[in-house]
Amino acid sequence: MSAKSNRPKKQLQDNLVMETNGSSIVSKRSVEKLYYPNEPHFFRYFVRKFQRRSPLINRGYLLRLKLVDTTVRNFLSGHPSQQTKKLVVNLGCGSDVLPWQCLTRCPKQCENVVFVDVDFPDLILRKSAVVRQTKELASMLTNLEEAMELPCTLRSDQYVQLGCDLGDLASLEKALRSICDLSECSILFIAEVSITYMETNLADAVIGWASRVGSTAEFCLMEQILPDGPDHPFARTMLSHFNKLKTPIKSAAVYPSAESQRSRFRSRGWPDVQTWSLWDAWKSEHFFSAQQRVDLDALEPFDEWEEFSLFASHYILILASTNTENGATWSSSLPSSPNSAGCDKEVLKKTLNLSWSQVKGPKGLRRFAAGYTLRDMLGQESPINFLGLGTNGRSVSADMFVRGDLHECKLPSPTNSPPGRMCHTITDLGGFGMFLTGGRTSPSGALADCWRLGKGSALWERVEDLPVPLYRHCVSRLGQSSFGLLAGGKTNASTVYGEYLLLDPLRGWTQCLVQGQRPPPTYGAVLHCTGAAPGSPSHFRGILSGGMLRDGTISQQTFSWEVAINNRHEPIITFAACQTPGSSSTLLPRFGASVLSCGDQLLVLGGVSQAGLILQGHDIVLVSVSSEGCTISSCLPYPDQIPERPLIVGSSVLKVEDKIVILGGGATCFSMGTFWTKHVYTLSLNVSQSAQLPGWKHSTTVELPPSLASHRPVPGIQRPLVAAPKPILRVRLGAQLSLDDIISAGKPVVIEGLDMGACVSLWTPEYLASSVGERRKVIVHQASTDALDFNAKNFQYVTKDFGDFIHEAKTGASMYLRSLSNESPSEKPAILAEDYPQLANDFAIPAELEFARQKLFSSVLRISGKANMWLHYDVMANVYFQIVGTKRMVLFPPSDVTNLSFGPGASSSSLDVFSALDAAGGIPNSHSHEAIVGPGDALFIPSLWLHTAKPTSDLSVAVNVFFRDLDGGYATGRDVYGNRDLAAYEKGRKDVARVANSFAHLPAESRAFYISRLAEELGRKAA
Repeated sequence: MSAKSNRPKKQLQDNLVMETNGSSIVSKRSVEKLYYPNEPHFFRYFVRKFQRRSPLINRGYLLRLKLVDTTVRNFLSGHPSQQTKKLVVNLGCGSDVLPWQCLTRCPKQCENVVFVDVDFPDLILRKSAVVRQTKELASMLTNLEEAMELPCTLRSDQYVQLGCDLGDLASLEKALRSICDLSECSILFIAEVSITYMETNLADAVIGWASRVGSTAEFCLMEQILPDGPDHPFARTMLSHFNKLKTPIKSAAVYPSAESQRSRFRSRGWPDVQTWSLWDAWKSEHFFSAQQRVDLDALEPFDEWEEFSLFASHYILILASTNTENGATWSSSLPSSPNSAGCDKEVLKKTLNLSWSQVKGPKGLRRFAAGYTLRDMLGQESPINFLGLGTNGRSVSADMFVRGDLHECKLPSPTNSPPGRMCHTITDLGGFGMFLTGGRTSPSGALADCWRLGKGSALWERVEDLPVPLYRHCVSRLGQSSFGLLAGGKTNASTVYGEYLLLDPLRGWTQCLVQGQRPPPTYGAVLHCTGAAPGSPSHFRGILSGGMLRDGTISQQTFSWEVAINNRHEPIITFAACQTPGSSSTLLPRFGASVLSCGDQLLVLGGVSQAGLILQGHDIVLVSVSSEGCTISSCLPYPDQIPERPLIVGSSVLKVEDKIVILGGGATCFSMGTFWTKHVYTLSLNVSQSAQLPGWKHSTTVELPPSLASHRPVPGIQRPLVAAPKPILRVRLGAQLSLDDIISAGKPVVIEGLDMGACVSLWTPEYLASSVGERRKVIVHQASTDALDFNAKNFQYVTKDFGDFIHEAKTGASMYLRSLSNESPSEKPAILAEDYPQLANDFAIPAELEFARQKLFSSVLRISGKANMWLHYDVMANVYFQIVGTKRMVLFPPSDVTNLSFGPGASSSSLDVFSALDAAGGIPNSHSHEAIVGPGDALFIPSLWLHTAKPTSDLSVAVNVFFRDLDGGYATGRDVYGNRDLAAYEKGRKDVARVANSFAHLPAESRAFYISRLAEELGRKAA
């Protein structure tokens, strides 16, 4: 095929590569705005609309930006002398703003420097236009002029743009020589995730060419690698992502490791080469000081450490130099490249007997849950994976599993579930049952509530709270006793807990007195009790290893400990440094790992280590613990026939009978997708038994009933107050009572006797189908249960013909239609007259409600079968006009919000109000109001009143009119459903986070004291 015929294909490929710049630059703009508040922002001129990225993506791009910035600064301030001309050539620059950042941050070092941006001509021409048309960019450049001919599109004293294909090195070199005499220049080449998209031979040619240009040259390359091969779950997700974009990362296949990258550069004229994974660079004081890493949490709460480590382990930073006489500008300050950890040669590789079964569909997939076992009705012990993070966010559900030879799951469903959370623990304390401890909603939302599930029971009961909220803590049962030991954890986004607590199921939590060599505060460590001390039944021993330190690095220390509980009012724990010879010192200390007893050894599984990702053969290890130290005795690689390697991150690992079961797990792979561990893995170290017994399989996912209590702290268990529902007052409007009077009173009422039009008599199912149109497409909520739950998303959005929907709804199907704007459903609120003009003449807002018509925000058509609306509140007052059928309406005053399982910032609750009311006659510490509304009734719902609805007929049709009853204070911007919280509250939540962070440096007791006082003052302001 001729070169000419290849051009369209190459142009298409070039365009796809250029599109990767769009996503990257939006992410860098997010970092710029959040992490650099005190310096000019330049990415903003290349990004039309700010999009805040997730904390994981923000931190990843911050790391990338920081490494390039540090490298360039070293080059600018290093030798040769300042009189030597320096070029900083950004190969595949995209819309990066490195020149303006350097001119702002270090202007003196930029005095004899020219920054050169190189990229595809089309992209460079767009970038050139932005620079010329943006005063803030152009004004920083002297003698700026637009070049008339490619490859040069823009030229100034400090900055030049070259639109040139990197495959055409002759043209690129010619353009560079037009800038200055290259033989007298020192050049830094930068390729930040750019040349990996080229054919590898062409990328290699760029590297080799760069070593021959200039008097001295340095090269900074950042790109993806495959440190554990292409089958590692993160690597598979990453490769698949770029392949789907049709922009495969080609260098990774040829140069997958740090060693192969070093050889790549040395063989192409670069004698001095250093390589670092981005995880190693993150830990290096050369790029980030410990205090700088700590300070980041004040700017954005962060808890995606395993995922950050996996991302950073799959990217490499290469710094190469041709300057053999004086050394590279970075060589004096940068430590030598670290080596990846591996097992010692004498460590055995032991056979791992593994069986697996695939989880079908999204159910059964969850991360950062906690597991426990429950005996089913047949007496079989079965594992349960409880709460955590599901495919649609935090999940209030449990996955149940059965042995592969059982066909039916007979496990009782847990009741009165603790509220949703992740990063919590569940500990088996023998006869006292399972204890759930702490967890979090968000990195700033640590929880203190604790719960007990009795043996053989399905009822969770709340017990004494933790002294401080905690997540990412560790709890280990002390031998065969009924006591537990808690270590570490985080109390908020920036504070690591450094104390140790004894859990006594009868007396609650007691802080231990620490003696010996106190470990540094960590969270997510490996904690395990190895048993009772010989001859001392009240003394227990164990190990504490690894865990994340306050500065975002993993502790390399391992400690032995002994806790004495002779005096339960003042337990004493004594620590000593533990010897970990050879590879044990790097493979045992981990973050986010699981640990179980396995005979007289410990089985440690998954997590990440100080070296970043853990290689396949070292993911699961056996550890021998003795008085002389901890030693890894065996590594257990996965068998070759395994269908998919598990990612034991956020997994629940349980011992069931004599087997070990791995449930769930996975990771968000940066911006490239999420990997879920889609199999249930059953492993055994006993060959014969493994062959006899089948593994475990996912049986069912149970949506849990919400707790009747909230996360609020309780000092002990008290009998809650239960009040019977109050009937909602029925009124008629007239001279003695107006809508203004009702709004001022702020209480719900059912208004009778209003003329809302002919709809009450006309709107039969047949009339509606005929008027609206049998074939009109509508989106409805469809569920297999009558209790819809917005948080759990236990329904599907289904597109149906309106006639089919009406037919199914009138037979009592669990379906619900909430009308949307016909013109712009994602931008405009619904208006009945505009969205269903065929029905407009049938319904009218009664004259007595003229104020509502004048302040109208939306008028929503609601049609449902037997589907209960979830408990929620609306910021705007509204009137609910019942037209067809009857409904049971239950409302609660705004003051009840803290007792009805509303999460922070959430306007919906998962509490099944009707089940709770019907079972107990009331909900603890709440004040419900109830009415049955029928055709012609209009229910006034004041703003912020919590409410839910249950059809008492097969078909219900209503029109809901929302209106702005306040003069101001509503949030600005898009609000399609009218349920955005008031602007003051949205701002207040941010203020609360800032206030809480300002106490982060204080000891836990002082912090709790002052924050509690502030909360009391804030509560008084609300009175």
